[in-house]
Order: sequence, then structure tokens, then C-alpha cells
Amino acid sequence: MQIVIGGAGKIGEVLCLELAEEGHDIILIEQKEELIDKIIERSDISGIVGSIVDYDIQLEAGVPNCDLFISVTGDDEMNLIGAVLADRLGANYTVARVGNPQYGTHMGLMRRALGVSNITNPRLEAAREIAKSLSSPSSVSVESFAHGRVNMHEVKIEQKSGLEGIKLSDFRNRFASLIVCAVQRNEQVIIPDGSFVFTNGDTVLITGLIKDLEQFYINIGIYKKKISNVLIIGGGEITNYLCRILERNVPKMKITVIEKDDQRAWDLSAEYSDVTVLSGDGTNHQVLDEINFTFYDAIVALTGIDEENIMIGLLAAQNKIPKIIVKVNRTEILPIVHNSGLQTIITPKAIVSDSLVRFVRAHENAMGSKVEALHRIFNNEVEVLEFNVKQDSKVLNIPLRDLPIKKDILIVFIIRGNQIIFPTGNDSIKCEDHVVIVSKEKQFYDIDDVLDEQKTKSIETLTDPNYTDKNNLAGNVHVAEVPKK
Repeated sequence: MQIVIGGAGKIGEVLCLELAEEGHDIILIEQKEELIDKIIERSDISGIVGSIVDYDIQLEAGVPNCDLFISVTGDDEMNLIGAVLADRLGANYTVARVGNPQYGTHMGLMRRALGVSNITNPRLEAAREIAKSLSSPSSVSVESFAHGRVNMHEVKIEQKSGLEGIKLSDFRNRFASLIVCAVQRNEQVIIPDGSFVFTNGDTVLITGLIKDLEQFYINIGIYKKKISNVLIIGGGEITNYLCRILERNVPKMKITVIEKDDQRAWDLSAEYSDVTVLSGDGTNHQVLDEINFTFYDAIVALTGIDEENIMIGLLAAQNKIPKIIVKVNRTEILPIVHNSGLQTIITPKAIVSDSLVRFVRAHENAMGSKVEALHRIFNNEVEVLEFNVKQDSKVLNIPLRDLPIKKDILIVFIIRGNQIIFPTGNDSIKCEDHVVIVSKEKQFYDIDDVLDEQKTKSIETLTDPNYTDKNNLAGNVHVAEVPKK
């Protein structure tokens, strides 16, 4: 695809690097030449020095013929105007990044009125991720599918869980309704088979119905009660959105915010009458002791400085706060804090880049099967994708055990209408199914991409009713075999 990106900030840089790596033709518009040079050194893109709201610059960048225009500068109005201009010039799809809370409540109306295909708000998306994590205190993180009926959780295997030394095949017999999708062990990520053995310290990506996941936490002794009070340190825009979401969705939750800027603290207090807002330095140990911070079920560190957030998270971990959420903007320091005891790390630019990469993939193949959801797990080592399967797909109506699927790919579940299917090898995929897979291989745009090209020709033979010897045609599909109750 021909993609024009406006702005070489944190999000723009990530998009350039990731989309160029996926083979797209990227042209970057940025006013600072040194930022363009920095990104060009790391990826195969082109750059133009100028403003995204400059008509001539957009013409020079080829916006009238581009497939996608994405404006992600730090100026909301410039992003919106740039996207509107690109739409009028003929760009197929346009995306604008906005951060102002005043835009956040009416983005759908603004999108329709301005003719912009998509408006994304990193801070709002981060707040939504935090709220989702607070709703599942026993897990590290949570992703939802099938309108919230199926969740995918990251779970840390602790000594008290009793899973040390247990084979996955035995795990399946014990927890028949749950699927282990992937495991991170130190720096290694594994798509496990039945012979895999759990060890303490493993981080497990597990899925199942919400009620079954809660029972699992109870059975292995890591269940944590629902969060009734939360302390948020830092009163910026993410906090503003988060308070709004929690007040609407969890009205009984007690929310306390510490913000060292007096005016910002006053503004938050005036806007949210049910939120307790304290003026003070939430990174000061003495201040935290004065408010008895160990009393809280959850602490969310949302200051503007990564190091302060990490320090708060480590202090909370030392005091055994049940739920700890830390915002880290700089992805390069994530490997350093991976094993530091921090539970949930939120990176706004990664959340938005995931969303926009999903948007790109869906529209590159809009006429056929497409990516409905995309989630990055374990520091981007694993992708969880949801595909909407169309009638021209090669995977239709073939038993899953006969499909020649690539290595390190797991078909997790199938959503068929209102039915959720955790498939065995005997199940098959139907037209209009939504199929969720886990894969260590990336850059999938279509459900057919999971097939091994060297064995794909066998599918035509598999679908031939006159052919009976199918034993040696297909590879072994990696399906999460669920024992029958």
C-alpha cells in the first residue's frame, strides 16, 4: 500500500518502522529534517520536509493517489485539517490522531462531519486498556473477544499455583474449558503442545469463558477480589479519561487521584465530584505514607515521566499492592523492567500503533477475508488475530486436522453467530465465521495466510469427494484440543 504519514513523533516513528517492515511504501511528512533522517536511517521510507496542512506538500507526497493518509503530529487541529485536506485530494482512507478530551466524547460525530475515515486518541485508548485491566485483577492483562464473552488473559505462574512440573496435556484434563495459547519463559516465547511442562515464573496467555477463568484463578490460589478502590498518581489527560470511564462503568469504585499541579488538581476535582483529588507529589514516599497507600486495591502510575512511574510501581510491588498498572512511553526500556515485579505496563503509542496496523491490514484486503482484531503480546513476539472468513477462503469446510497450517500457529476458537467453539481437529471453518489465532509469525492479512504454501495445493484434493487417501497431504494443524467433559 501507498501510505503517507504526517508527523515523526513517537507514534509516527513506530508506524514508519512497522509498516515499512511489512512491505508498504511509506512517505513521511515532517517539519524537522533531523527527525526524518533519523527514521530513514532505520527503515526503507521516503521523507518530505514540510507541513501536513500544506497543499503543495501533500501533492508532492502523492496524497491524491495514496491508499492511506495518517496524521499523527502533536497538534490535534493540524491532524484534523491535514486529514480533511487529504480526503478532499483523493486519499482512499484518512486517519487523524487527536488527544484533547474535548474531542474525545464526540469522535464519531466529528468523523462523519469532517469526512475523516478514522479518528484515534492514544490517551483514550490507554485509559480503556487500564479500565479493562482493572476489571480483571487476577491477570497481568486482558483482551476481549466475542463482545466480551471470551477473554484472553496473561497469567504469571506462581509457586503456590501447583502448576510447576505439570504437562499441558494434564492441564487440559484438569481445566478442560481453558486453552493455553502461548507461554513466555524468560526471553523465549513458546506456542506449546501437549508435551510442554509448566515451570514457576512462566507467563501464560490463556483463554476461556469469563466464569471459567475466574474459577481457574480460585483453583490455583491466585484469585484476587474485585477492585473497590484505586489510587491514580498523575492527573493528566489519561487520568481524565480513566475517571470518566470508571465513573460510568464502575460507579461503586472509589477513585483517588494525586496530582502535584494545583490547577490541574482543582480542574479534576471540579469535573468529577465523586473522585477524591489530592494536591501533592505522588512520587514522594512520605506523601504516599500519609494517605496510607497500602490500603488501596490498585495503584495506577500515570505521571509524565517513565522513571517515576516505574519507581511507584516497584514501591507498590514491595508493599504487595494487589494490582499495579504503570504507564511507560519509551518502548526501548520495556525489556529492562520485564522481570522487575511490575504487573501491567501500558504503552499508549504501542496501543495506537497496534490499532493502526490493524486498520492498515483490514483495508489492504478489504474485499476478502480481513483482520478484525489485532493484539500484540509478550513484547510484540506474538500476535493474536481475529479474522472474518469470507466465501472465497481456502480454509472453508475442511476438518482442521487436515489443514496444512504453518508452524507455531494455534487456532484458539471460532465465533459462529452467537456460538463460541473451542475447536478440535474434527471441526471446520465456515463462511462468516470469526476465527481467532495465535501466531509467532507476523504480517498476516488474511486467514489464508496461516496456510503452508508448500502444502496448500493439497487442499483442492482434500475437497474432492472422490479422493479418499488424505493421510499424507496436509501437515499437522495446531489446534487446541479440548477434552470432552
